[in-house]
Amino acid sequence: MKLRKRYFLLIFLAIAPFYKFIHPENYCFGDVDLVIIGGFMVLFAITFLVIFFNNLYLITIKKELFNFRPVIITVVFLIALYTTLGLHDKNIFQEKIKTYKGFSKEKDQLEINLFDDNTFELKIIYPKSYCVEKGEYSFKNDTLLLDKYNKVKGNIIFDDMYVYNDTQKSLNPIYSGLPVFVSEK
Repeated sequence: MKLRKRYFLLIFLAIAPFYKFIHPENYCFGDVDLVIIGGFMVLFAITFLVIFFNNLYLITIKKELFNFRPVIITVVFLIALYTTLGLHDKNIFQEKIKTYKGFSKEKDQLEINLFDDNTFELKIIYPKSYCVEKGEYSFKNDTLLLDKYNKVKGNIIFDDMYVYNDTQKSLNPIYSGLPVFVSEK
C-alpha cells in the first residue's frame, strides 16, 4: 500500500485551516479568518477533484480498482471542519460559573465569562469580528480581581477590579467611565 505525494498534499490542505482555531491566549476571529479558511477549502476542493478524476482515468485506462483514500480524507476533513467551526469559541473543558454583559463607549457588546478553574474570558464583539482576552480571576471580599495574561498598555475597555453589587447582580468598575457589567443569570 503505497501512499503517494498527492495524498500528502491533500492531507496538508485538510489540516492547514485548523491553525486558525487554536487559541492558547488572547485572539481575534472574524470575516478575514473565514476568508482564509475558505481559501484553504477551495485549494482542498481543487486538489481533491484533480486526484479524484485522475483515479477515474486510471480505472478506465489501466483497469485499476477505485481508490477510496481521497474520499475518506475528504469525509474526515469535512466532519472535523464542521465540528470545529461550531466549537472553536466554546470552552468544552471548562464550566461557566457566571456571565456578565455590558457595552463599551463605542457601543460594542462586552461579555465576561467566569469559569470554574478561576479563569475568565472577556469577549469584545464588533460588527464583523470579535476579540477574546483571557486571564485569571479571584474574589477579595466583594471585589472581583481580573489578572489578564497579556496586559496591553492603553487598554481602557475594561478594568482589572470590579465591585460586585449583590442587589443589582452587577459588576461596577472602581474607576468611572468604564462599562458596568450585569449578570446574565
